[in-house]
Amino acid sequence: MISGRPKAKVNHGLHIVPFKREGKQPIWYVYAFRGGPRIHSCEGQRPVITTALLESALEARQQHRPKRDAVLDGLIADYKSSPEFTNLRDRTQKDYRIELDKISARWGTTPLAVFEDRRMRGDILCWRDEHAETPRTADKGIVMLSTLLSWALIRGRLSVNVAQGIPLLYRANRADKIWTAADFATIKPFCSKELDHAIRLASWTGLRLGDLVNVRWEHIGTRALIYTTSKKNRRVVVPVFDELHDLLAEIGPGEGTILKNSRGESWTESGLGGVFQKAKTKAKGFDTELRLHDLRGTFATWLAIKGLTDQEIGRIIAWKEARVAEIRMRYIDEEHVVESLIRRMSV
Repeated sequence: MISGRPKAKVNHGLHIVPFKREGKQPIWYVYAFRGGPRIHSCEGQRPVITTALLESALEARQQHRPKRDAVLDGLIADYKSSPEFTNLRDRTQKDYRIELDKISARWGTTPLAVFEDRRMRGDILCWRDEHAETPRTADKGIVMLSTLLSWALIRGRLSVNVAQGIPLLYRANRADKIWTAADFATIKPFCSKELDHAIRLASWTGLRLGDLVNVRWEHIGTRALIYTTSKKNRRVVVPVFDELHDLLAEIGPGEGTILKNSRGESWTESGLGGVFQKAKTKAKGFDTELRLHDLRGTFATWLAIKGLTDQEIGRIIAWKEARVAEIRMRYIDEEHVVESLIRRMSV
């Protein structure tokens, strides 16, 4: 399907601008790149992109090649060497590098001055829309570009972040997903002892996958699991109630990470995630949309049923009260309303 967007913005990097005149044909100006030198002009119809025009653009770009510090690749290199990047955990740095490489491939030689022009948002939106069929991939690129430009803004390298506030494409409400008793029972026969331990620990702590594989025995106190999350360095305090106490007694005691794989080694995120994917594929009748991450909402729901307030639950699993209130309303309050209606209609 032929896109309705001008090919100039997508394929060859030329910047083509019409100058409209009342009662006359427009004049088209062609620039080697946005903010670059003019290499062609014509009157009437939009100019056809010829080989000669592209060669002129290439020559102009070589003559006007900006210094490293003046292009986005220079900014990317400086960001990678900054404490804001080097202080990130290894997994996050790896993910960021993947997205930064994509940004470099698209915008690396673009002068930083171009990102001072708010019209650049249109180009960025076109870049996002090229990946509309994989919205999460598109959003990762936008978020990473915005993070990079925000860093430049703070450092005084730019005066505006043209990627800030660009709408994301992916929409998902994970509050819709919690594990039920039937879900646990369906997948359990297909779980190894090690995977079963991981699922149960996630369901009794609400830890994310990245924290689940890293939580250690020294984080367990007499009354609580005290841990600083890897995502936002938030301190969580999970009470060691009976179910969690019994699970820890079944697993250990031990040294190092609480969870180990079948070789007695610490799990990696990809390793545990891969084993879980295989188990849920084999378990017929199991909701394949469920993730280990959904056990956070499952844990929050369980805590709410036990009578904890939204504030208390938020402190335990590092959620905002509004998010806890949403899951409470969806799974607990609605259930109570239905039960009340049934009782009243049965009289």
